[in-house]
Amino acid sequence: MSIVDIVMSCAKSNNLIFTSHSIDMLELRQNHIVPDKDGLRNLLSTQLPVYVEKQSNVKFKLFYSIDDKYDLITVVVHKSFNPDKISIITVHQQEAKRRRGNDATL
Repeated sequence: MSIVDIVMSCAKSNNLIFTSHSIDMLELRQNHIVPDKDGLRNLLSTQLPVYVEKQSNVKFKLFYSIDDKYDLITVVVHKSFNPDKISIITVHQQEAKRRRGNDATL
């Protein structure tokens, strides 16, 4: 199962762990690009990222296209494997032109 499938499954089954940093960043950065916790959970459960960057064996940066100009970047860690649990590390917006690829790769 790919990290994208695991994230979507965890978001649907509410097996997401929001770190205190991710909660702070969601509150600080919330706007028309960066959603609140419920909005992020909905996004992760329903949309495929346009690009995935593997940062370590368990840490990934997921790029979600929000509009023509911005991506929503979500950094996650695969914390547990039975059952799967995903920890949200941070969330921020970034200009889409900075994205390295156009397709989810993992």
